[in-house]
Amino acid sequence: MIRDAATVFAAQRRRRRRRLLTRLGVTLGVLVLVVGTVWAVWFSPWFVVKTVTVTGNDTLDAQTVVAAAHIPVGTPLVRVDVAGATDRVRALPQVAGAEIVRHLTGAVQIRLTERTAVYVLTQAGRYQLVDATGTAYLPVDAPPAGLPLVRLPDVTTDAGARLLDDAAVIAANLPDAVRGQMVSLSAQTPDTFTIDLTNGAQILWGSAEDSPLKAQVITGLLAVKASYYDISSPSHPATR
Repeated sequence: MIRDAATVFAAQRRRRRRRLLTRLGVTLGVLVLVVGTVWAVWFSPWFVVKTVTVTGNDTLDAQTVVAAAHIPVGTPLVRVDVAGATDRVRALPQVAGAEIVRHLTGAVQIRLTERTAVYVLTQAGRYQLVDATGTAYLPVDAPPAGLPLVRLPDVTTDAGARLLDDAAVIAANLPDAVRGQMVSLSAQTPDTFTIDLTNGAQILWGSAEDSPLKAQVITGLLAVKASYYDISSPSHPATR
């Protein structure tokens, strides 16, 4: 009996020892796996930036965008400051939006949405491109062909900012019949947008409200020879 009890106790000790060794082995294996993964991701040459490319750029040079992002080749992918790089790219005047995508292959892609100019703002002999949001984003030496020229007072005030927005709405809705013979669009207040034509005639567009309808009205009204076209109330246009 004593011998049988000793045998049982010895067997139990061996089982406990095996379980302990098994747990230690599993724990050690997990630890090695975790350490290996951390090393591979953070310190190994396997998951690093190998290339930085740009898509969606029409006017911007790709190298300008890459330089602004400042993502050095060789940087571990996990260490790339995506938020900071995105902010730096978005700070470029021509950029309306940007997204940075990392791939496990080591490729980093900068996806751009560029601003599109809808008119040229002129003030004190200087020119700036303005997009559909009314953002004056880029100085230019001369007005690009095909863009309406807009003359506005001080645009640094809240009232001026509204004029920028309203001018963008009007410019985006100008029909070809007007674009082909306009000199400039100007306003002092949101309700007094006026278009000067090459033949000396004027169009009182009024506010930016109902601009799509006003575009339809003026297209037909220009068939009438006049020196002044009033479409500020598109349901009651007038000429003289």
